[in-house]
Amino acid sequence: MNQDERQAIARTVTGFFQELGAQLEEYSEGRAVVGLTLTEKHMNNASSLHGGVTASLLDIAMGLCGTWAASAEDRRVAITLSLNTNFTATAPVGTHVRAVATCRNAGHKVFMASCDLLDQNDKLIGFGEGVFKKGAYRKDLP
Repeated sequence: MNQDERQAIARTVTGFFQELGAQLEEYSEGRAVVGLTLTEKHMNNASSLHGGVTASLLDIAMGLCGTWAASAEDRRVAITLSLNTNFTATAPVGTHVRAVATCRNAGHKVFMASCDLLDQNDKLIGFGEGVFKKGAYRKDLP
């Protein structure tokens, strides 16, 4: 998938993804990588990565990896049924993190995925697993 195709897919991921400032770095069948350079708005009161941002990045990447489509027109949304998040390290402002998600098993309607959140040195910041339902086509939603 070239950069233009990846950007077209990224434009279909609306709402909180865009508010976070996340970027779709890789997207292929069964795999998605979502990146984010941390700013002050991503921090908690202890000046390290907020757990809600970690959980959101894992959720977004896993939802994308199970709804892969070659074109933006064919991408479905993912509905999170279950999300398990584990926190392993902190990350300060300026750190570039990547949520690297892999689809572990997929049926017609439900899929399972796992995801690692890594910093620019591949240090594990957090990880998780989720169960998702394939929803409507993104093009059919407001």
